Amino acid sequence: MNTIFKIISYACAIFVLLFTASCEQKQKTTAEIFAEEQSGVCLVLNACYYEIHLPTGKVWYCSGIDEDGDLKDLTLDEDEAKKNRSMLTGTAFFINKEGALLTNRHVASPQVTPEQLRQGTKSVLSSLRQIMEYAQQQLAQQYQELENEKSNYIEYDDYGNQWVDREDMAKVEAKQQELSDSYDEMTETINGLDGIDVNAIRIVPVSEIGIAYNNTFATKPEDFLDKNPCVLVRASKDEDVDLALIQLKDKKTPENAYVFSYIEEMKQQSVVDWAKETLGMTKKRKELTIGDQLSLIGYNAGPILAETKAGIKAQMTTGQVTQLSDGSRLLYSIPALQGSSGSPVVDADGKLVAVNFAKLSGTESFNFGIPLKQIRKFIGE
Repeated sequence: MNTIFKIISYACAIFVLLFTASCEQKQKTTAEIFAEEQSGVCLVLNACYYEIHLPTGKVWYCSGIDEDGDLKDLTLDEDEAKKNRSMLTGTAFFINKEGALLTNRHVASPQVTPEQLRQGTKSVLSSLRQIMEYAQQQLAQQYQELENEKSNYIEYDDYGNQWVDREDMAKVEAKQQELSDSYDEMTETINGLDGIDVNAIRIVPVSEIGIAYNNTFATKPEDFLDKNPCVLVRASKDEDVDLALIQLKDKKTPENAYVFSYIEEMKQQSVVDWAKETLGMTKKRKELTIGDQLSLIGYNAGPILAETKAGIKAQMTTGQVTQLSDGSRLLYSIPALQGSSGSPVVDADGKLVAVNFAKLSGTESFNFGIPLKQIRKFIGE
């Protein structure tokens, strides 16, 4: 009886699908995909500075490393450090209804490594030593000039008796004592600098992350960090997997925001699914091949291109698969600029296939994405 009922169910499903086949929607255009999915893609702002804790107990602050490897905006004032925070923008997209977004590790976590900051600190300490040694030379020169000046306050009479202007001499000697004390203090400081173990320097990144939604106004850091603050949930520890998971602090994805699916299709089929597959009506996620069309939805060049008179706007750029995935990366000919890091890359059906993370040096038209297999593995960790 159960077998007969199952056969009848399958037959009915096929009949209904055959009857309604003419009503099936055609494949979406890129414009339709963009219209549906743009609401799930956000502009990310990461505001960061660094605390450098010296073994002496002193704390320095900086905003990062410059092109020469030196500490940028070095200060002893934390309030000043907050004003000089480095501002990094990128792209992220929603993957569930609990406010979780996927992006790149280099967007969500500090880019400067502790080792770079330690080396920068070592350079500063070396420079300070040189400055103090030069200052000591100046102090020694001033001391000698005062020593020579003493002869102006000593006179001899016709009988060879020495007369000293005690008042002026005392003033000169007092100045020499001040110079001598300063010299000794600098010597002590230099010895202290020489005794600092660079490896014992503790680096603490201080980072705030926030997002802005497509078609909203966001022109200053507060529009990101105060209105839609996020926390870094996890960053990949695999050097080859540039992914990070961030989450809105209120853990609520906006109701109108599109949520990108990274989940594998269900193994167990319903009667209707079976019928669709039987009739060739199901578009299952297929393996990518050379030449397949892909699209990227993101914020190329960050706020520079995103900001419009009608609010920030995401862009969609398209291209083709130019090199198949090696398991770690997928190469495609999608034009992209800095700021598109963390953008979702979708196929011709609008399904997520990769996360954009890097470009081929010297060109804007060849970019790399982290393939879906790595995305699933990272989120499932």
